[in-house]
Amino acid sequence: MTLPVSSAGFVALVGLPNTGKSTLLNELAGERLSIVTPKAQTTRQRLLAIYTDAVHQAVFVDTPGLLEPRYLLQRGMLEEAEQAATDADVIVYVVDVGYERSLKHARGWSPPRDTPALLCLNKADRVDPGALDELSSGFAGEEWAAIVPTVATEGRGVDVLREEILARLPAGPFLYPADEIATAPVRFFAAELIRETCFEELGQELPYSIAVGIEEFREQEEPIYIAATVFVERESQKGMVIGRGGVMVRRIGTRARRKLESLVGARVYLDLRVKVLRNWRKDPGRLKVLGYPVPSRRT
Repeated sequence: MTLPVSSAGFVALVGLPNTGKSTLLNELAGERLSIVTPKAQTTRQRLLAIYTDAVHQAVFVDTPGLLEPRYLLQRGMLEEAEQAATDADVIVYVVDVGYERSLKHARGWSPPRDTPALLCLNKADRVDPGALDELSSGFAGEEWAAIVPTVATEGRGVDVLREEILARLPAGPFLYPADEIATAPVRFFAAELIRETCFEELGQELPYSIAVGIEEFREQEEPIYIAATVFVERESQKGMVIGRGGVMVRRIGTRARRKLESLVGARVYLDLRVKVLRNWRKDPGRLKVLGYPVPSRRT
């Protein structure tokens, strides 16, 4: 009996901010692992989600959006995205077809040499079918190994894209146990869900100044005890997160707790606090403590 040849590799999802990379990763992996909000630049660091079938294992890498960095955190985010593309076995460049800047960036972007790159025309429902065909034809004949339109929020086209990806993985043994779906610990996902809730509840630019740290995670208790800190950069921001009479922090805590209970499959007691960590986005030491990438290039 001849055993099937397995294939496995890393698949980097890259593109400008807010093109739907995180939603696409969740659909490709079949699990909601990456946080998703309507705001751009929600993803700050690489997240690995694992899809495994009988003979394939794709390790999808969600990356921060390719952007012009304005401060140290964003420079680290850009390096994370660039390094993920360099290390990948397959690259999926994700375009928002309704956003001209995204299309223009894709036309000028070149994948690393000898790495198969697929073009995902995401949010395809934002243009009519004729315009979508025209866009696909315009990109055909370039360096793309395949061009696949998707609507990630509805799962449309995702199965086709996954098949195109799996067909291009290099032959080799699985990189992770077949039952694993992610490489990050539960603490990481807990912090991300709280941060996602802050994006949902707080307006304008404030969520970009927020980081979340998990101080305690006591799984042996009933309910599970999670102590978390929401870090902000200024005292005035702390007041906005807490809200008058504590109404905002309670709302964030209630909504985040429900998500955490879904994550761990048990009741959760969430002890949520707010602290000022001045200018953490621009301080390499504080970025490192918070688990964010510190860029090697400081200029």
